[in-house]
Amino acid sequence: MDLEELVPGVLLPGFAGTVVPEWLRTELQRGLGGVCLFMGNVDAADPSGTAVLAEAIRAVRPDTLVAADEEGGVVTRLEGRGGSTLPSPAQLGLVAPDVAERVGAILAERVRRAGIDLVLAPSADVNDNPGNPVIGARSFGGDPHEVATRVAATVRGIRSRRGVAACVKHWPGHGDTDVDSHRGLPTIPATTAARHAEPFEAAIAAGVPAVMTAHIVVSEWGAEPVTVNPDAIARLRAAGFDGVVVTDAVDMAAIAATYGIGGGAARALAAGADLVCLGNPELSGLDAAAQYREVVDAVVAALHDGRLAPERLREAHGRVARLAAETAAARASSAEDAPVEVAAADAQALEAALAAASDPSALAGLARVARVVDARGGATQAAATRAVPVADALRALAPGEGDAGAHGLTAVVADRPSAVQLGVLADAQASGECVVVNVGAIPGGFDAAVVQLGADSVFSAGIVRAWVAKGGR
Repeated sequence: MDLEELVPGVLLPGFAGTVVPEWLRTELQRGLGGVCLFMGNVDAADPSGTAVLAEAIRAVRPDTLVAADEEGGVVTRLEGRGGSTLPSPAQLGLVAPDVAERVGAILAERVRRAGIDLVLAPSADVNDNPGNPVIGARSFGGDPHEVATRVAATVRGIRSRRGVAACVKHWPGHGDTDVDSHRGLPTIPATTAARHAEPFEAAIAAGVPAVMTAHIVVSEWGAEPVTVNPDAIARLRAAGFDGVVVTDAVDMAAIAATYGIGGGAARALAAGADLVCLGNPELSGLDAAAQYREVVDAVVAALHDGRLAPERLREAHGRVARLAAETAAARASSAEDAPVEVAAADAQALEAALAAASDPSALAGLARVARVVDARGGATQAAATRAVPVADALRALAPGEGDAGAHGLTAVVADRPSAVQLGVLADAQASGECVVVNVGAIPGGFDAAVVQLGADSVFSAGIVRAWVAKGGR
């Protein structure tokens, strides 16, 4: 095969809409490595149509990876418009690892039924920075060992569903950053990377077949972000990982603003990445076909001028092709059905753990809330959803000011202690008693009695309804 013909096989673009566009059909015929689905590819009127879309993609090229960010909790593509019905990692961090394993299997079964075979999860980030703007409840917690046990359990759960591959992220750890790499370039010291290594090591030991790189600079590893840094990716290989290295989206500002989308893709492949995620055209506003062509042209140019070695491209292409062939073969042999809903016992354990993490007086106050204020800003680009199921549930349950039983309480649905949120919280507290409902990382950083929920999701909204029905107990 001609070298230029290998280029599509190491790319993972997104596209707009719920049908396969002609440009994508052409690239599939040319050997495209994979396609990444986002919320805009899920038909709002018929979410089950995602499986039909995946079938249409594979009808053109059977060994094409179909990927999606489906983490449970705040990051979901299949349930993005209404909110996830699965627990978040932050919630799973409060219960035994075997619950995370069962939820991982449920998540994998759901994506398998939707035609997805590369799930870009779980997050192995250790969220030990309360001001982190992008990880938060996507993490299993702030203790590296506790995160590691649940990451490994989730990987085992995903692997239990034949035909679905997990991709752990964001190596070497995005949890202790105060910059969102969608918007800028974070930097961490090597000591932080070392402290956050255990969850990734646990994922590798559990047999994870893919690892996603973070667009962050590790100071002692050089000035380049990990995604385009040969020394950084060599360190991942030295840790024993021989699977597919997937980049985070190269349309994110941490890469695009420095190298351009095409330049970033070429540098990532040269550095040791195997599969380049181009990004979400819904968020970037870029034409997906034009973006894809820019990346192909840049990678071909790097081949011609020697910046990308032919053997490096062949190696990357081979790894992606093997993973695609393995998932396709497993998918063809997978006929069994498995649970797609959280077991009642696990849901009860999660509810109890969240209640134990919450302030009893705040829990009791939920049943008397008269008015609800959502103190958060817009969704992060990682979440990419405006759904607010917890706030909606609280508003539906609020008796209203002046109604019998209402005590003029205000529930502030909080995420992380930004200046805006703290200001809203101060105003609410000044007006009387205030119940704070935290849908971000647990415990969060609020100096108040807090109801801890660990995600703004349909699953969390169900817990709120149960608590209010029981009078906040």
